Amino acid sequence: MKAIKARLVWHEGSFQPDAAVLVEGDRIAGVLPAAEVRTPDVEDWDDVALIPGTVNAHGHAFQSLLKGIADDRTFDSWRDDVLYPLSERLTHDDIYAGALFAFAEALLAGTTTTVDFFYLHDSGNANAERVIRAAREIGIRLVLARAFYDEDAPTGAPARYREPTPDAVDRTRALYAGHSDDPLISVQPAPHSLHAAAPETVRAALALAHELDVPCHLHLAEARYERDQIQERHGTTPVRLLSQEGLLNERLIAIHAVWMDEEELDLLAEAKVSVVHCPGANAFLGDGIMSLPEMLQRGMRVALGPDGGCANNRQSVFDEMRHASLFAKARLQSGDALDAATIFRLGTVNGGEVLGSRTGEIASGYFADLVAIDLTDLSVQPTGWLDKHLVNSMQPTAIAKVMVGGEVVVDGGRLTRFDPADIRARVESVTSRWR
Repeated sequence: MKAIKARLVWHEGSFQPDAAVLVEGDRIAGVLPAAEVRTPDVEDWDDVALIPGTVNAHGHAFQSLLKGIADDRTFDSWRDDVLYPLSERLTHDDIYAGALFAFAEALLAGTTTTVDFFYLHDSGNANAERVIRAAREIGIRLVLARAFYDEDAPTGAPARYREPTPDAVDRTRALYAGHSDDPLISVQPAPHSLHAAAPETVRAALALAHELDVPCHLHLAEARYERDQIQERHGTTPVRLLSQEGLLNERLIAIHAVWMDEEELDLLAEAKVSVVHCPGANAFLGDGIMSLPEMLQRGMRVALGPDGGCANNRQSVFDEMRHASLFAKARLQSGDALDAATIFRLGTVNGGEVLGSRTGEIASGYFADLVAIDLTDLSVQPTGWLDKHLVNSMQPTAIAKVMVGGEVVVDGGRLTRFDPADIRARVESVTSRWR
């Protein structure tokens, strides 16, 4: 067992001065005053504040390779002129490079757990294994949300996304079994969306989630076009369709959840559906603003996600905290619409709870996933208001160390396992072909 001392430690909802976090293996064994530490193995991280690592509850790692190319477009152009054609060209090695790229940026931004909602299947799991390998090698905790995308879905998506639902079930089950003993890796089913996965497919994915005792991810009511498509095909809205089909339950994670009315919010709340708010991506793609305060007032569990790299261009949950706060205040025209403490919880412990992972909190039994904030950094001045600064003013320069599972994977603003030059070279090798 080792002890990590710090000027401040976030514990039980506030900062404790001159405290220490006890770490045993990959878990936190406790938090106590630094003066009471008895173990001989002590690391003094000095003038920092220890906070839980942030949790990215939704992303698409390969899309980071498309940053810049996909900027400043309508959604139709973003999807049809960039996402679809370029994702068709990605090889196994390209997918690995994209994952390294996204995961490196996430770690440097203080994210210790990330979701990759992955759908470049090529009728198997080899590509997903490349993403998992990248996560293991760089040292980030990964939830591989393996997508279900119908063969006959009425979209223009490439064939490599698509597969028969029974095959998706079998392949997700096999991928789960292959990594069930790895504490860094979790595999969860993810029917893509109601425009790409029929209600029967969502039902199959939820059944598998129940069998594996894991959550089930679904893009839901993300944009106006999706709501209109579902209304045209099924005669009702996305949330009402799921309700009519008996597919709203506490295993479901609704991603985006922008285009819905008060009655639909009530349906989600009553069914205990979790939600992932992606404010940066929703703004970047012009999708709209989610009704976050109204969801929280209903007692709904909400986490945060940057979404794919080319739908936001940053892999920072701290950015999403700030965006979520500002958008709610602007929409409701009230500066007190959401407080910093609530927003910070969305990006940390709520994310762990939504994903079914013991992360996002500094407490006994949780994974030792920590971020050390440099208390001398100008972005967290003036002193005395750090809980506010984490959401409203902190810059990446303040992130001094990042620990995942008891191992420091970012130190002094640099990755400990990978040379950034290697990642840059891999990204250039892929994207230079497109230029």
